[in-house]
Amino acid sequence: MKRFGFAAQIPVLLSLVFCVLAPGPALAEPLHSAVREYIEANMPLPPGSVRVDFLSKEPDAVSQDRDVVLRVEAAGNREFIGDRVFLVKSFKGGNLVKTVSVRTRIEVQRDVAIAARGLSAGNVLTDDDVRAVRRWVRRIHPNALTSPEDAFGKRLTMQVAAGTEILDIMLKENPLVRKGKMVKMVFDNGAMQIVTVGLSEEDGVAGNIVRVKNITSNKIVYARVLGDSLVRIGF
Repeated sequence: MKRFGFAAQIPVLLSLVFCVLAPGPALAEPLHSAVREYIEANMPLPPGSVRVDFLSKEPDAVSQDRDVVLRVEAAGNREFIGDRVFLVKSFKGGNLVKTVSVRTRIEVQRDVAIAARGLSAGNVLTDDDVRAVRRWVRRIHPNALTSPEDAFGKRLTMQVAAGTEILDIMLKENPLVRKGKMVKMVFDNGAMQIVTVGLSEEDGVAGNIVRVKNITSNKIVYARVLGDSLVRIGF
């Protein structure tokens, strides 16, 4: 299964400033071009993984003087995704001439974990159920998975349609041992191994410590969950 190319969360601080010389008459939108260069220069992503739409029009009168230096700064929330505002300041001879706000919509291309088919609540997910697809997004959900593998072995808490993004909040750990069910109990101290059976007193996922009743002695012991109906004593 394909791993995600970068973490679910990608906000990063923009560099404080980015300066370019004001372009010549051949460039129709110098301010937009300066902002685009600023974003592309600072994005921690491969070329072609970012696209920028401008929500504000290029000013009608923009100086084409090559002695003018444009300085781009991020305004407000300094993230490389979603609707963002940048300030383009024009300087000539070290003096500020003009400041223009440029509104943008930034989308990034990322791998998203989605349901490979329609899934019912209660399904324990496998690699047949979840796959990665590449999408353009302008927002990354705080509960997005970092990889499809993060869903494997977990139980789905709701019904989802094919193509729906799988989020961490839709999943819960799948108990490997169940309350009132028989489990294999393994005691291993290196020199000796004893295997017997017990009755789990509670549900438990991998790594949990659970109470188990030893059927032979009728005593309650504590054991670590190792696998499906398998626990280890003497952890």
